Amino acid sequence: MTCSSGSVQSVADKTVKAKEQIDKLQNMLKSQEEKNKALFYQQMDQHLKDSKISDAREIGYNSDIKTEYVSEFSLDKIASVVVSTLKALEKVKDPSVKSPATSPEAIDAYVDVVNTVAQAAKSSATSSSSLSFSMNRLSPGMYAFLYASSANIKDEDTFGTEAVTSTAIYYRIIESIEDVKNEASFQKTLIDANNLLNMKTLQAGLTDSLKKGEITIDVWMKMDQSYSEAIKRIEDRLSNDHFNAENSLKVMRAQDFQTAFQHMVAERSKINKKIVHDGIHKLSSMGDLYKGVIETCKERLESNYF
Repeated sequence: MTCSSGSVQSVADKTVKAKEQIDKLQNMLKSQEEKNKALFYQQMDQHLKDSKISDAREIGYNSDIKTEYVSEFSLDKIASVVVSTLKALEKVKDPSVKSPATSPEAIDAYVDVVNTVAQAAKSSATSSSSLSFSMNRLSPGMYAFLYASSANIKDEDTFGTEAVTSTAIYYRIIESIEDVKNEASFQKTLIDANNLLNMKTLQAGLTDSLKKGEITIDVWMKMDQSYSEAIKRIEDRLSNDHFNAENSLKVMRAQDFQTAFQHMVAERSKINKKIVHDGIHKLSSMGDLYKGVIETCKERLESNYF
């Protein structure tokens, strides 16, 4: 399928030369399809590998070409075809894979992705080059990939002063049962990660309660031991899930969530460290009875425990 914007098509309808030029441009892109498809699949394979997905199964593939003036930014038939493909996936996808959202807002988002990729392919700016490929997780177990390549021609006698560009867009949709299973694992890991933060906050609070005389040192010792054991259990589970707070994108799956989570960790850590530091300062003036507590707290601060 190929389509042209209204303004370009109106010129092509008027002159044989314009139609020949457009056909030549589009045929050039068609002749490069195998090369572009190979490059597209190579990038997909790398992104799937980085996402720890090894069971990808193709459930939809197509390619289209649109022709328009360079300055045009059209929400055209190509975006509609991509969206209609998404809606048709229900018949071919695995039942365990959740269908992508098809609300008007979600469809608008899919359309914008298609056109961003297409515009990036048209752009000559270096900063846009990386945008001509896109990988989007539509739902647990389903990913959409887009790739675009452009060619243009400038003929003032035929089209005026502005260049005409043809953009080939390739799109592929895959499903992954591994990703569905990983989603369940992610939810469990998220619970543990948040609980680890909460447990360490409670443990830091013990030192604050001790310095204020709200609990005895015996109570501190018993409760601290209980918290340490709980923390160890949580950390073991997180370790088995390959959780790493410093590289949490692999678990968090979304950049905005990763940033929010890391910000929360940093803020909670800062507060807990201050609580423990202030506790050490106060307990240091309260006699040798608290020497063991102080040493434990200092070791934790030095090892970045909190």
